[in-house]
Amino acid sequence: MLFKEVKRTIDRNHLLKKGDRVIVGVSGGVDSMVLLHLLDACRQEFGLSLIVAHVNHGLRPDEAKKEADLVRSESERLVLPFEYRKVDVEEFRKRKGLSVQDAARRLRFDFFNSLLLKYDAQKIALGHNADDQVETVLMRMIRGSGLRGLKGMLPIREGKVIRPLLEVWRTEIDSFAEKNRIPFLLDLTNLQGDYFRNRLRLALIPLIEKEYQPGFKAVVLRASRILRDEDDCLDGMAEKAYQKVVQEEKGSFSFRFSDYRSLHKAIQWRLIQKVLGRILGEEKDAEKEKWRNVGLISRQLEGVSSSIRLEFSCGVWFEKRYDLITLRRCGGPGVPPFEVELVSPGRTFISEIEREVAIEECDWNDGGELSGVPDTAILDYQSLTFPLKMRNFRAGDRFQPLGTRGTQKVKDFFIDHKIPKFERAKIPLLISGKMIAWVGGYRIDERVKVTEKTQTILRIQLSQSTMIQK
Repeated sequence: MLFKEVKRTIDRNHLLKKGDRVIVGVSGGVDSMVLLHLLDACRQEFGLSLIVAHVNHGLRPDEAKKEADLVRSESERLVLPFEYRKVDVEEFRKRKGLSVQDAARRLRFDFFNSLLLKYDAQKIALGHNADDQVETVLMRMIRGSGLRGLKGMLPIREGKVIRPLLEVWRTEIDSFAEKNRIPFLLDLTNLQGDYFRNRLRLALIPLIEKEYQPGFKAVVLRASRILRDEDDCLDGMAEKAYQKVVQEEKGSFSFRFSDYRSLHKAIQWRLIQKVLGRILGEEKDAEKEKWRNVGLISRQLEGVSSSIRLEFSCGVWFEKRYDLITLRRCGGPGVPPFEVELVSPGRTFISEIEREVAIEECDWNDGGELSGVPDTAILDYQSLTFPLKMRNFRAGDRFQPLGTRGTQKVKDFFIDHKIPKFERAKIPLLISGKMIAWVGGYRIDERVKVTEKTQTILRIQLSQSTMIQK
């Protein structure tokens, strides 16, 4: 009976293909030992090549040797390759600031993934069962997970991690092991209340089954299957929306706010998740960062501000400029400090920010017409001190923004204009003597503005340059 159920799970979820090489994670406990024997029984039908992988976590020295010996012995009896690795979970946990379970999981998968490469294998098989699924769903529910978490573990993840026992109960596995005389060892830590999962298994679930719902585990398992199907449906709808509205160019992702607002809220969230997934990658660490910040970004898009610029803790830069939304990863090499003497009149290339500065002298009629262009400054020639220079921001910089009476820190000006920290070093400052005459692209200094007394105008224009510097 158990073999038929597992075979049904394999077929329904397409867990195995003909000729697959499979890394089987075997701890020595009843679940993984039964999994090994069931996959061995499928070897001929699927033409499988099985490789047994066992990890000693360094947490239970006395039991670890017995477990390794058992798994090695059974591998030899079944004539299967046996791979062993000892890791130091405690040291890794302290170094990375992780829980014991998370540290152990990461080290296990590091080993399993290395074996995928070594054997040119396609799958990693794990022994999680239906009881594990119920516990996982409850843990995530208590911690406040959304739909994606409440669907539980997947029968197949990333096309390579498979869980053939995910739809069979622990009692069925125990009976199968006893009937077929499959050797296994009991992990006594599973009977201790130190871990959250164990407390659910040993206390909360039995209480609910006794006092409220005898078929509680079956109810949760059925709900996880329904939620999995609903999540797949929503994810498919979100992918279609992504393909329709999101434009990607050189690692920058943009879409129209009006298109975003036309989507259902559930799809809006998933659209942001997909963009962050492309930016941050799909690794486990990136997944946590993505979920931590998707709500923050979504809330920003619920506001009514026409323009916003923010930098999020996950390393993502976000901008809303009227109807255009742009997200991209912060980073890359930072802009180094620079200071360049400008050719006046003439053109100067600033390699650090890949921009060109063009300076020309003109009269009021020629220069005044460009006074409203952001990357062009129209200045009173007589109020400037030559030679002019351009450099980037330094701590303590101050200037007197046009239209104000007193000076302001350039840092505060950047903050007021919501310019992210990582963008500030790219903004050129025009230096006249000891004065900042222009925060390039934003505001000139009050003291160099053109007045009725101005005789000559200096027009300075910034542009992206295509020059190749050698």
